[in-house]
Amino acid sequence: MPIPTEFSVPSSPTRFFVPVAFADPRCTIQEPKTATDTPAGAGAPAGGPQDAGTSQPQGPGGPGTPPGGPCAVDNNMLLFVGVGFALMYFLMIRPENKRRKQQQDMLAAIKVGDRVVTLGGMHGVVAALDDKTVALRVDNTKMTFDRTAIARVVRDDAPAPAKS
Repeated sequence: MPIPTEFSVPSSPTRFFVPVAFADPRCTIQEPKTATDTPAGAGAPAGGPQDAGTSQPQGPGGPGTPPGGPCAVDNNMLLFVGVGFALMYFLMIRPENKRRKQQQDMLAAIKVGDRVVTLGGMHGVVAALDDKTVALRVDNTKMTFDRTAIARVVRDDAPAPAKS
């Protein structure tokens, strides 16, 4: 099978459709129509007819494109990224840090005689404490748990009087 030496190029410019809801309508691909429409660095002499007498800023794509280029990134995008990080901090990271600190404070404040509930749902009374472990008395049995297995301390607060 012979190898082709010439390739045919379609005469119509290739157009791409980007289905983005918020696409910038200025972002289009434009093919040069004549030799004077090509950018200055691409073979056309600088100072051609498009440069004469124009006072509007021109982007690399010629007149009609924004000064930053055909698809320039808007500075507002940086603002949206910053707002996104701030929302993530205040809605996710900060509340989790507060919960973790409250749990550590609760575990540090446990003392012998406190009624506690473990993560597994077992109720007991603290019989002995160590740096990393807690011995709980459940009925007549003594069990040893890690301190981190304590979910909460049960407080025997007086119930509010019932309204009649």
